[in-house]
Amino acid sequence: MKKTARLIVFCFAFLMVCSLQGWSQSSPAEAFKNVTIHTSDGNTIEGGTIVWRNGVITDVGKNVDIPFDAYVRDGGDSLHVYPGFIDGHALWGSPDIDEDVETPGEPGNPGYGRAGIQPERKPSELLQADSKALSEAPKEGFTTAALGLKGQMLPGQVDLFFINGKKTEDLLLEQGVGVTAQFEEAQGQAYPSTTMGIMSQLRQLFNDAKALQQQEQYFASVSSNYPAPKQNKVLQALYPVMDKQQPFYFVVDTEENIERIFQLQDELGFEVVIVSGKEAYKKAEELKQREIPVLASIDLPEEPKWRSEEEDEDQPEITEEMRIFRDKQEAAYKADIQNIAKLIDNGVKVGFASNGLELSDINKNLTTLKEEGDLEDEDILRMLTQSTADILGYSNQLGNIDEGRIASFTVFTKPFMEEKAQALYSITDGNLTEFEQESSEE
Repeated sequence: MKKTARLIVFCFAFLMVCSLQGWSQSSPAEAFKNVTIHTSDGNTIEGGTIVWRNGVITDVGKNVDIPFDAYVRDGGDSLHVYPGFIDGHALWGSPDIDEDVETPGEPGNPGYGRAGIQPERKPSELLQADSKALSEAPKEGFTTAALGLKGQMLPGQVDLFFINGKKTEDLLLEQGVGVTAQFEEAQGQAYPSTTMGIMSQLRQLFNDAKALQQQEQYFASVSSNYPAPKQNKVLQALYPVMDKQQPFYFVVDTEENIERIFQLQDELGFEVVIVSGKEAYKKAEELKQREIPVLASIDLPEEPKWRSEEEDEDQPEITEEMRIFRDKQEAAYKADIQNIAKLIDNGVKVGFASNGLELSDINKNLTTLKEEGDLEDEDILRMLTQSTADILGYSNQLGNIDEGRIASFTVFTKPFMEEKAQALYSITDGNLTEFEQESSEE
C-alpha cells in the first residue's frame, strides 16, 4: 500500500515537472542538421541545425543541442534551408470571374455586385482548395500568402494563409489584412465604365459608409424614438479602411494611376499598399515620403526582339533612325526591369506579389532581375521574405529563420536561384511536407 502511495506521489510530481517544463502538451521536436541555413539578411550558417516544436523554431545555429525527443533529418551538408517565401497578394484559389454578363436594366445604377463593388467577399469563404497553384506554390518555396480575389473595382478582402496544398483552407492566419482595390471598370455596359467613374464611385462609397456609420453610432447612443439603420454589408466592409484599421491593397501600374491614388488618399484619408506597381519607380520619392510600401510585380516586360538578333552576323545594318528608336526602346526596357532596384535605392519598402503571375514564370523572371535588374541574391531573398512580412504586419513572426519565429521554411537541393534547384521539404507552420525529387540530367 505504501509502495502504491509512493508511486502515485512520484507520478504526480513527474507530471507537475513535465507541465512546468512545457512537456505535457508539447509535440515531439523536429530538426534538420548539417544543412546550410540562409537568413533573410543574406547571411549563411554552414553545417547548421534548425529545431522546431509546436510550430515554432526553438533553436537555430552552428552548435545546437538537439532535444532528446527530436526526429532528426540529416542534410549531409548538401541541402539549403531558406525562410519560407511570402506572396503579398496572390490570386491562388480564387473563383474565376463570370465573363458572360448582360447589360443591366439600369446601366447607370447596376447594383454593387454588377458594378464589381464587393469588399465584403472573403477568400477564406470562397477558396477553391483544389487549385493547382496552392499545390504547386510550396514546391516553389512559398509557405505563406495573402490571398485576394479576382474581380473589378473592389473584388473583396485579402486574407492571410499558410500555404499547404488542399490543407490551405484550414490554415487561415488572419482574415481581412486589407481590401483589394483597382482601376478595373465594370464589365459590359455598366457604371463605372471609366477610371474617372471609379474614382467618383469610390468617393461616393466613402460618403455613404460614413453616413451609415454615423447613423449606427447615433442609434446605439439613444434609448428610443430612432429607427434602426438598415444593414449594408458592402458599406460596413469599408469601415475598417475608412478608420485606417485596414489598408487598400491597390493594384496599379502606371505613373498616372499612382498619382490618382495619391489624390484619393488625400481626399479620403485611407492607408494604402501598392500592388504590382510596374512604373512605381517614377514616383519613388513621393512613395517614400508618404510611407507607402510596394508589393512589386515581377511580371516583366517582353524583351525587344532585336536584342536577341543582334548577335546574328547575317543581320542587315540598320539605319540611324532605327538605331535611335532602338536606343529609346532599350532605355525604356531597362528602366522597367530596374523598377524594384530603384524603389529600394530610394528607401521604399518593397515586397513581392504574384497577383496573377504564373508560378512557372517566377524563377525565370527572378533570374532576369538578377542579371539585368541590378538586384543581388540577398535583395531578392529579402523581398520574398522579410520585407513582405514587414508589409503584412508580421515582421516578428514570419520572414526569417530565427528562434521564436513561426517554423515556416523550405529545404532546397541547391541555392534557390541556381538552375535545377528543387524544393525537397516544405515546413509550413511547423508541418512538414516532403516532395518527390524530379530526376534531371546533369
